[in-house]
Amino acid sequence: MKGQLTIIGGSTPFTAAFADAIEARGEAVPPRAMMLNGRNPRSLPIVARYVRNRLSRLGWSVDWSTDLSTALSGSEIVLHQARYGGNEGRQEDEELALACGVVPDETLGPAVLQSALRMSPMLDTVCRVIVKECPDAWVLNLTNPLSIATARMVQCGVSRCIGVCELPRVTAQKAAAVLGEDLAQATWSYAGMNHRGFVVGLSWNDTDRIAEVARRLGRKTLDGIEPEQITDLGAIPTKYFSLLRGDAPTPALGRAAFLEGLRTRLLDELRAHPEQSPPSLAQRYLAWYPQAVVPLIEALSSEHPMLLEVNTPTHRGLVEEGRAPVSSAGVGAFVPAKVPSPVQYWIDRFIEHERYLLDAVEHPCPATIRRALAADPLVAPGNLDNCVRLVRTSLNHLQARMRSEKS
Repeated sequence: MKGQLTIIGGSTPFTAAFADAIEARGEAVPPRAMMLNGRNPRSLPIVARYVRNRLSRLGWSVDWSTDLSTALSGSEIVLHQARYGGNEGRQEDEELALACGVVPDETLGPAVLQSALRMSPMLDTVCRVIVKECPDAWVLNLTNPLSIATARMVQCGVSRCIGVCELPRVTAQKAAAVLGEDLAQATWSYAGMNHRGFVVGLSWNDTDRIAEVARRLGRKTLDGIEPEQITDLGAIPTKYFSLLRGDAPTPALGRAAFLEGLRTRLLDELRAHPEQSPPSLAQRYLAWYPQAVVPLIEALSSEHPMLLEVNTPTHRGLVEEGRAPVSSAGVGAFVPAKVPSPVQYWIDRFIEHERYLLDAVEHPCPATIRRALAADPLVAPGNLDNCVRLVRTSLNHLQARMRSEKS
């Protein structure tokens, strides 16, 4: 049996989908001792019982603890999926974004800044425990905003931290499906940042077929991406590009409330039938487990490198997204990607915004907040003053509440 795998945020019932994804891979993923850690002492044993039922026949052992130090002690791999502030915090972020007139998404727009500032002190504490209890562990981060959270963990000394997202691979798979091809037989490249990236090469038999994807789409879209956008970019952006361009309708408020209700239903199902996969899992997109997390765990357990999509620090001092070889020896450098000039324009904008975001999280003040919002592609110049006012007011309330909770 391989060494221990610990899940921080393991009390969420969505962890059931992770167990299902491991079970689906069978013996391809070597068994480990799994430790679930979470803040909810009522749901944690319910989730752990389900995971044990799914994975024990494959040789996995499963335990749980609400104590973070106990859960992390000696871990080789840590899956970090905690939601700091819970769904209540996500609701606040959605409301702030809508008040600013932008998309209520936890990875884009003004909500990112508020979410990152709320998360920062709690995440720093978690990082200190990781560094103390398992300094050499590979930490796979799923917590959003993913690039900011991953960068913060690296800054706090979690040197083997990898941001994990399925979207690059899913985007390439959908493009391959348009062509009637198998992505496994393709040579493809990717560049950008989490949720702000592009498939910049997609070839079979040394022939790039990105332009053909646009032609084959006709009047259809690829996850909301218009064929004209693919043609203009010379690349295939992830689905969030339409939101960044303002081409997609603003989603309605209520994602946080939906997830909270779904969480309750899942716990009821797990409690009543711990031997079967809860039907309500189908109501949420959870492809990051089978498409990204499980392949990464498989690669880190093997001597043979696998080319996977990861978010890691680069020479620019930012966490960027790309394809790299992964094995038990570690994570290699990104495979070079040739970036068309229209794509580089957007990547440069994202890089500038990310730098200012990190500065605002590290040194929150009126000047850094304004600079980060001014660089945000979602914030129109004419709406900047209003966004700054709303964000500062919201952050003042957040900081006051955090001080009150400490005292």
